[in-house]
Amino acid sequence: MICPRCKIEIPDDSLYCDMCGGEIRYCQICRKPGKGNRCTRCGGVMVAAASVKNQGGDFTGVTIETATPSPHTAPAPPTADTTVKVGCKSHLILSNSMLGLTIEGVDGATIGRRQGIYQRQFSGFPYVSGTHARLNYDAVHNRWTVTDLGSSNGSKFDGEPLSPGIPCPLTDGGKLQLANILLNVSVTLN
Repeated sequence: MICPRCKIEIPDDSLYCDMCGGEIRYCQICRKPGKGNRCTRCGGVMVAAASVKNQGGDFTGVTIETATPSPHTAPAPPTADTTVKVGCKSHLILSNSMLGLTIEGVDGATIGRRQGIYQRQFSGFPYVSGTHARLNYDAVHNRWTVTDLGSSNGSKFDGEPLSPGIPCPLTDGGKLQLANILLNVSVTLN
C-alpha cells in the first residue's frame, strides 16, 4: 500500500508507516486508507488500523492502494511498540482564561479552525491553521503528546518550536502555543 502521508510504499498490513511513522487509518465505509478524521472520498469516519486489528478485526474487504514496483525497497519496520490505546489514565485540559478557552484532551483529536472536534473553539482565531495540531494519548508511557501538522504559524511547547510531524510530550504546568494562542497545560492522573 501507499502511505497516505509520505506516499512511500509500505507493507499492506502496516499499522504505522515505516518511513514517516504516521499511523495508518482506514475509512469505516469505503475501507480505503487515508489520513485525518474523515475520509476525503466518502466522508466516512477514519479509524486506526491498530484498533481494527486489536479488536479482533482483520483487513478483509479493505481496499489497498498499491504502487508500481520500485527498484528501491523500504527499510525494515521500526521496532516500535504498537500497543493499542485502551483507556486514558490521565486527563488533559488546555486553557487560556483570558480568552475564555478551555478544551479537554481527546486521543487522536485534531486542533484547527476548519477540522477536528475543537473547530468551534478555534474558529475565531485566524492565525491558527485549519488543521493545526493533533493530540494523542500514549498509553505505554501514560502521557499526552501534541504533534504540529505542518501549520502555517507553528506551535511551541514551553517556548521551544515543534517540528512538524514529531510528537512532543505535554507536561503538567507547561505552556502550549498554537500560532499566537498560549494555552496552559494541566495533566492529572485519574
